[in-house]
Amino acid sequence: MHTFKKYLPVTIYMILGSSLTCSGSSLWGKKMAFTIQCVWQLNKNVIIPPLEELSVCVNLMKKQITSEWTVFDYKAPGQQHVELGLAGHGGNLKASLFGEEWIVAYDLHKDNWYTVCLTWSSHTRLFQMIVNQAIFEFHLNETSPRFLAANGTLTLGVSHSFVGGAIVFETGKNFLGDMSLFRMWGVQLSPLQLDECKCVDGNIITWRKQDWDFEKCTTIEDDGLKCVSSKYKIQMNTSITQNTNNDNADNDVQEIVLHWLKHIFPWKISVHSVLLSNLSTQTGAGLPGQNNEKIQGRENPPIETQWFDCVVFVKVIPEDDVGKTVSEIQGLIIPIYNYSENIFLITNPDSINILSVAVLPNVTLNPPVTAPVLSQTTKSPNIGSANITISVPRTSLQTLAIENICSATSGLTSYRDFGDIFYRVYLNLTMSGSITDPKQTIQQWLQETLGKCKMDVLNLVLKGAPKYITTFQVQASAPVNATAAERLIFELLTKGYTSATISISVPTGEVRVNHIDPGQCPEELMLTVYGIYVWPATTAQSQYEMGCEKGDESATRFCKLNGATDRAVWDPPDMSKCIRTVNFDDLENITVTADNSADIVDMIDDLIREQNGLNDAQLDIVLEKLSKVTEVGTLTADLSSSITNIVSDIFNIKTNLTQLTNKILHITDLMGDRTVFTGDAHNMTAPSLALQLINPDTSQFHGLTFEVSSIQNDSIPEIFYDENFTEHPDTGTIAFISLPPAIESFFPNNGARPRVQFHFYGKEKIFEDPTINMALNSYVVSASVTNATVSHLEIPVMVTLRHLHNKEDWDTAKCVYWDFNKNNEKGGWNNTGCEIMKSNATHTSCSCDHLTHFGVLLDISKTPINPKDERILTIISNLGSGISSIFLGVTLLTYLSFEKLRRDYPSKILINLSVALLGLNMLFLVNSWFASFNSNALCITVAAFLHYFFLATFTWMGLGAINMYLALVKVFNSYVPSYILKFCALGWGLPLLVVSLVLAIDVNSYGASLSRTLLQEESTAFCWLRNDVTFYATVVSFVTLIMVCNICVFAVVLVQIRKMRVNKPASNRKGFLHDLRVVASLTFLLGLTWILAFVAWGPVKTPLLYLFSFLNSLQGFFIFLFYCLMKDNVRKQWRIHLCCGRFRRNEYSDWSVDRTVTAGAKAKDGQHVSSPSMKSETTSERKISDTSNSGASHDGVFLTQDRKQ
Repeated sequence: MHTFKKYLPVTIYMILGSSLTCSGSSLWGKKMAFTIQCVWQLNKNVIIPPLEELSVCVNLMKKQITSEWTVFDYKAPGQQHVELGLAGHGGNLKASLFGEEWIVAYDLHKDNWYTVCLTWSSHTRLFQMIVNQAIFEFHLNETSPRFLAANGTLTLGVSHSFVGGAIVFETGKNFLGDMSLFRMWGVQLSPLQLDECKCVDGNIITWRKQDWDFEKCTTIEDDGLKCVSSKYKIQMNTSITQNTNNDNADNDVQEIVLHWLKHIFPWKISVHSVLLSNLSTQTGAGLPGQNNEKIQGRENPPIETQWFDCVVFVKVIPEDDVGKTVSEIQGLIIPIYNYSENIFLITNPDSINILSVAVLPNVTLNPPVTAPVLSQTTKSPNIGSANITISVPRTSLQTLAIENICSATSGLTSYRDFGDIFYRVYLNLTMSGSITDPKQTIQQWLQETLGKCKMDVLNLVLKGAPKYITTFQVQASAPVNATAAERLIFELLTKGYTSATISISVPTGEVRVNHIDPGQCPEELMLTVYGIYVWPATTAQSQYEMGCEKGDESATRFCKLNGATDRAVWDPPDMSKCIRTVNFDDLENITVTADNSADIVDMIDDLIREQNGLNDAQLDIVLEKLSKVTEVGTLTADLSSSITNIVSDIFNIKTNLTQLTNKILHITDLMGDRTVFTGDAHNMTAPSLALQLINPDTSQFHGLTFEVSSIQNDSIPEIFYDENFTEHPDTGTIAFISLPPAIESFFPNNGARPRVQFHFYGKEKIFEDPTINMALNSYVVSASVTNATVSHLEIPVMVTLRHLHNKEDWDTAKCVYWDFNKNNEKGGWNNTGCEIMKSNATHTSCSCDHLTHFGVLLDISKTPINPKDERILTIISNLGSGISSIFLGVTLLTYLSFEKLRRDYPSKILINLSVALLGLNMLFLVNSWFASFNSNALCITVAAFLHYFFLATFTWMGLGAINMYLALVKVFNSYVPSYILKFCALGWGLPLLVVSLVLAIDVNSYGASLSRTLLQEESTAFCWLRNDVTFYATVVSFVTLIMVCNICVFAVVLVQIRKMRVNKPASNRKGFLHDLRVVASLTFLLGLTWILAFVAWGPVKTPLLYLFSFLNSLQGFFIFLFYCLMKDNVRKQWRIHLCCGRFRRNEYSDWSVDRTVTAGAKAKDGQHVSSPSMKSETTSERKISDTSNSGASHDGVFLTQDRKQ
């Protein structure tokens, strides 16, 4: 023991040498007073690598006004042009990059502090100057350099050049004033991140004396420059010396270090994590040359010294001034620490480097240890949650297997690479074999290949085949060396992959690995319906968890790496387990300010999503707060997008919004006026709502056009705009509006850039006007110029809107605009100043002399029924027509096959009616198929034949009624020459005459028209009458005339039957069912079911149309039912001729009855209308039945279809 104490001072002297003073002092809280003699230059030991991105910040205060001055100058070795610099000229600032200069009109006033930052990225080719809160952007061309020159020379306060290879400081452009906090980062930081890093050291250049050489410059303490921080990174080279003869010589290095840190740090400094690396051992304590000699006859004491690099992350609570905290920490770690009587720990003062950092690294507690053991992390119970990693010497990477390479790489940790490292990888590969999902296959290969080395593959993007162009990000888990990991990724990927089913080949020249610094997700305060939450700054790809404000559960939020920008961004928080603390009453009591506008919008969004619907009071609160936000809030693009989504959600609330239309439009209009965005145009879209904002160039204004190309099932509209005036939209446009160049006269004259906004509203229910008898038949589109009322335009605005329901020729459409002053300031439709230019089945084009919200109205009395009901009615009509066609064929075949059935006049009339009805049914079923050929001549032919059979059907219905009247009422047993021949001439000749006249007058009265369908569905073509006048003259009037006659005959026949019942009481025994059968057969014979089409109005319209379609489409079936299946003599003929065995009937078995029934009905040479009167009851009733069974009505659905075509 005595020997160890004797030679301990010798060992300490060897370790410390002359470095007993701290040379690593910080300059935080100090400023440099620049004079003409002051020269401040970057130390040659500070290496600036070739940077793809950078950020530089410096604090300035001018003390003297000069015409030109230099803040800093960075030049590549031996080059004369300024690689990166900041200077002033008169009242302007001048930024330099790659030899180019940009002038900014921003004057730095005397005796005022300014923070000036320059940022640049080769990826975005964006160069920015940020002065306090003002941002100036400059876009570089594609040929600009990708890297900042490395290892250049940097001077502060003065420019410099090279003469004969030596640096020469230029006079006359000195900065005369104070300067402080010059720092550089190797990444482009956003203005928000720069503000968060105002008290953080740079990772390339820091504000400490080691980084600078300065002559004749004075550093001055300035309390105004004090900056507070709570997070620090301590880098140092440390040794542990101990006597190996001691029984307790096997002390663990990590235990000693943790004990030391716990002992020296006060309560306010807590250790977050510790990394030990590059552990090496030296044995012996003598001076050089004495290690193997004896001193005074004694052997040298067996002393072992272990050197290692130590990185410690600490948190200081409460946070304090950086300069003061750095000095305090430095003073605590320099003194020699005696762990025990035989062990002491020493830190080399020259190696100490204490940096303020923005965020502490992620650490994993107690990871599994795998062989070979190169590093391990343990949690010490003596130092709270601190983590320590020990790394031992390693072999060459080239001699290890992949698993060992991964482990070794994690031990090669440098000072600045503590924590997870991220890379952007560009990879071109060829893949062959059995591949079903290329992206999944490549993702699996990458994850398996890199996952062995604790690396995760993020945000894979894949293009092309079979040579796939891919890019993705890689997260390498700490501890890891950035350079070694980058090389490792390259080596692992270029190995490719081969299996029995697939092969992946990666050429070495097709891989590029770039180290990226995503930064951290910024600290964010969120005011939510679950309470107030402060999410601290968090590193990328990590999750933060905090307790809910109410309840015992936790809220979580993930900080992810953005796949497009390579930056850390917050995901929305998951508060699903939290209990809501804010309701609509609380929201009503919150005063909206510019600072809390975004939080108010988030709260509204949360409340709406949690509610199944809003009542009127809640809806008023929401709209009132949104209105205030648009008035006082700072409407960033993101905030306006959130408001757009909320308004879109309100559209879908099952509440009457008629009284709130003006409020909603006021919100969207004001939001469009006040939204702040970069560039010339910006759009915001949500389901059923879209806004396009444009800041037009007045020097080249030729009009503006806005179009919506599609919207389906409440989806997000597809929109686009063009900087020209166009009168006609593209095919398939949902909404179109074009502004003429004359709009320019309404732009502001004060030099401010104008703004034009277009809106599209995909929900028509908010534009209801109860005072008019017309309904909105289009979506609504609007245009406006900020702070201007555009009216009385000589060249009108062109508007084209697609109909929600196809318009028929007889429909009335009207171009209108939304008048905010109508209906007691609640709003309504007005057509003043708007005219229809063109209108067809699908679109209406309007011209208007002003700007506002435009729409197209349609007469409510002619609007279609519900689309769902219409589809069902169409199915019923088609199915019924098909069934009717089959049974009409059976009926005709029966009557034409059996001569006995067609001897009387009613049967002959029935045959003709069945032929007309069958032709009508068949043409109706195949009409759309013929129309699909897109042949005008073919369609005209089909429409003419359909019209002909339609008229023939009703003509034979009328003739059946006339026959019944003559037989039962007017003249019994009267003689009419050529009775049936005359009926046939009238039944088939009159329709032919009408159709011929239509063709002769205007052949184009026939043709294709579109049936009503949903807007999103494809319209179906149908060949029918297209002319309104022709339809009413030849269809409606013709049907009306026949119906009036048939109703009269029906009434007379019913009276006649009633009289016969009274005169022959015995017939009453047949009862009610027999009478019902007679009435039903007469109804279908006379076509009385068509009356339903004339009375289908108002609330009973839909039920009556269902009944109409069912009865009339099955007309052929009912003819078969009453005149074949339920008719005795027809069934008898079927049994005689079609049945066999015991079901077969003898033809003469009932001849007497048959003769009695038909004797009077047979007219000799066609001379009699009916048989003589029979005295028996049976004969009289059979007579009426046969007469009533002489016709059939037509499928009533055809009128509905015709009117719909």
